[in-house]
Amino acid sequence: MIKNIMMTRYKFHITICGLAFNLFFGQHKFLSQPVFNEDDLKKTNSLIEKSAPAEILYNSVRYNFMPDNTIEKEYYSKIKVYDKKNAEEWLNIEIPLFVEDRLDKYDVKVYNLTNGKVEKISIDKKDQLKENFTKGLKIYKLALPNIQDGAVIEYSYKIVTRNVVNLTYFLEYSIPVVYQEYNLEYPDDRLTYHFNNTGNIITPKYHVSSNENRLGALYNIFRFGYENMKPVQKEKFVKDIDRYRGKVKPELKQYKGKYFIYTDAKDWNEVAVQLDRNEEFGGFLKDNVSNILPEQLKNGYNSVEKADKIFSFVKENYKWDRKDAILTTQSLKQLLKTKSGNSAEINLLLIMLLRHAGIEANPLLISTVDNGILNIGSPGLSNLNFVLASVKINGQTYFYDATSFSSRVNILPERDWNDFGILMEKSKGTSFSYSNTNISKKQQEIKASLDIDNSIVKGTFKQNDNGMYAIESYDGFDVNKDKYNQSFATKYNTDIKKVESKLLQDGDFESQMEFSGNNLMDIVGNKIVINPLLFLNNQNESFNQTDTRKYQIDFISAFEKEKKIELEIPENYKVSSLPKDKKIATDDKEISYEYKIETVGNKLVVTSKVNIGSQNYPKEYYPFFKQIWKAISDSENQVITLVKK
Repeated sequence: MIKNIMMTRYKFHITICGLAFNLFFGQHKFLSQPVFNEDDLKKTNSLIEKSAPAEILYNSVRYNFMPDNTIEKEYYSKIKVYDKKNAEEWLNIEIPLFVEDRLDKYDVKVYNLTNGKVEKISIDKKDQLKENFTKGLKIYKLALPNIQDGAVIEYSYKIVTRNVVNLTYFLEYSIPVVYQEYNLEYPDDRLTYHFNNTGNIITPKYHVSSNENRLGALYNIFRFGYENMKPVQKEKFVKDIDRYRGKVKPELKQYKGKYFIYTDAKDWNEVAVQLDRNEEFGGFLKDNVSNILPEQLKNGYNSVEKADKIFSFVKENYKWDRKDAILTTQSLKQLLKTKSGNSAEINLLLIMLLRHAGIEANPLLISTVDNGILNIGSPGLSNLNFVLASVKINGQTYFYDATSFSSRVNILPERDWNDFGILMEKSKGTSFSYSNTNISKKQQEIKASLDIDNSIVKGTFKQNDNGMYAIESYDGFDVNKDKYNQSFATKYNTDIKKVESKLLQDGDFESQMEFSGNNLMDIVGNKIVINPLLFLNNQNESFNQTDTRKYQIDFISAFEKEKKIELEIPENYKVSSLPKDKKIATDDKEISYEYKIETVGNKLVVTSKVNIGSQNYPKEYYPFFKQIWKAISDSENQVITLVKK
C-alpha cells in the first residue's frame, strides 16, 4: 500500500549514529512539484531497476512550524505503475492521523493512457475516504479506481498537528525512487533538533542548511534531496526490515512551549527521574493497591510462586486494549473499574501488586519489534513504547508481560524480544541487552485414511504450539476466534472443518480439526501416488534467496518443529518402495534435520523434524540454512507409490 510514503510508521524510530552530509551548492530547486508530463505515461520500465512493478517518480515532504505552535505536514507523491498485479501495495493510499491531528486537505489524480489519449480521474472529496481505527490512530484509506498498467498516480495532502516528535522520513521502499526530498523548517527560539539516522546510511545529493527571518522569528531551514534510490532488498526471516531501511530522523533535543519546557535527557538516570516525577508513570506507581489482591495470594507461597500467582491474577482480571504506551492515560481507579488498559497501565499495575506483596519489581521500558530497535546511546522517551515488569528474586531476574494472557514468566510475545531495554528504578535508569533463550516448539500430527472410491484423503489434524509459538497462536485466536480457526483451511488449501482451539493448562495452545481433500493423491490404474506429508510438505518456508544475504537471520526464538503423519494403507494395497531416511546437521549442531519413514502394521508413519539452536544467526550462516532447507524440501516432497497386492 502507498501507506503515507513520506511519513514514518505511526511509532517512533531509532537513531544510531549522526547523519553526515555532503554540501552541494548548485542551483537545485526544492519544493518544486513537477507538472504533468505525458512522457511519464509512455515510460515502460524503471531505469533504476528494470523489473520493478512500480517506481516513485517524485516524493516531497515538508514540515513547517507555524506561529500558532501547530505544524503543517505537507506531502506530495507521484508514482508510476508498470505492472499493477505486482504493485498492489502501491494502489491504495493510507493517511494515518493521531487523535490530535487534522487532515486539512487532500487531492488525488490518476492518469491512464488509453488508445493514445490521456484519461484523468480526480478525487478530492473527504467522504470518499474510509476511516479505520487502530492503536490510537485514525487511518484514512482510499482504494484507487481504474488503475491500468502504465498509470501515473499523483496525490498530495496536508496534516495539521502539534506533534513535534514524529518527523521521521524513510528513504528506501520496496520500489525504486527517482527523486525525493525532505524539508524541515522550525523557529530557532522554540525548538532544537539534531539529525540522526539509522539503517543504511545515505548521503543526500542536494543539501541546504540556512536561516531566514519570518515575522520576526529566526527559522532554521533544512532541505535534503536524494536521487535514484534502489529498492530495499526483500529477505525472509528478518525481525523488522524498518531497522535496516535508510531514513532521516530529526531528534528533538529541546522544546520551549507556552506552558512547559522540554529538554532532552543527558543520560538514562535523568530519564528515570523525569518519569518518577510524572503523574502518568511515577504518580501511578505510588497509588494505593492494598485492597486489590485476594488475601490467599499474599501468604503461603515462596517468592517465585507468589509472583506467578499475582501475574496470573492480573492476566485473568485485566485485559490489554492493544495500545502500546509507556505512560498511563487513566487513573488506577478507572483501570480497576474498566478492567482494561494500555500496556503501561496493565504492567505497572502488576509491578505495584508485586511490590505490595514484598517482591522487588521495576518497570522495564522497551521498544517493540515493529517500533524499531532501541538506541540505548540516545537517552529519551521518544524511542520507547512499551512497559514490561522486571522482577528480582534471590539474585535472579524474571520478565513478565501481563498484556498477553498466554505469556508466562520469561516466555514473552514476539513483539517484546527487541534486543535492548531500560530498567527504571526510581531515579536510576540502566540500559542493558536481553535475548530470548527459550526454545519454542510446534508439533503437527495427522492421522489419515484413503477413500479410494472417491479419491479422497481424510482424517484428523492436530497442532500443538509451545513457548512463543503458543503465545502468538493464542493471541491471534483471542483477537478473532473464527478468523483464526478458518486460517487453517486458507493456509493448507484443504477442506478443514470442526476446528477446536484451546489454551492448555501447561500454557501450550492446541488446535484439533477434521480434514478431507481430493487433491492429495493420484490414482493411476492399480497404483496410488501420494506424498505422505499430505498438505504439510514444506512449500512456504524456504531459503532460496539468490542475492547475497544482507541482514542477519532472525527467528526471534530457537525452535523445534516436528511433523508426524500416520497414513492408513488400504486393504489389498502395499507400499512398492520407501524413500530413504535423511539426517543432516551442521558441524556445530546448531541446525539439524531428520526425516524418517517406515511401515508399522497397516500404517505408513512419517516423521519430519527440524531443530534450530538459537534465536538468530549472522548472515554468513545463510548457506548452511540453504543447504538444510534444500534437504527438507527434497525429503518432504518425496512421493510413494501404493500398488495392489
